[in-house]
Amino acid sequence: MENNKQNVMAENPVVIEEQIRGADGNIVIKKYAKGRFLGKGGFAKCYEVTDMETNKTFAAKIIDKGTLSKHRAKQKVKI
Repeated sequence: MENNKQNVMAENPVVIEEQIRGADGNIVIKKYAKGRFLGKGGFAKCYEVTDMETNKTFAAKIIDKGTLSKHRAKQKVKI
């Protein structure tokens, strides 16, 4: 049963999009396939992600926007 679930996830990965604004003002959209859960902290969760263009693997910190409602929490995150 667990193996079936992994096969379905491999066929239909959750896609995370990142918008990057270049120096010239153009927006580039990078797409990543979300992989396994690595851990969590005070207000973020870390996942293994794979760049869908280059197939390189990274760790990504995913922050829920709802946790950034307080000014102090926003100060902790530099974007």
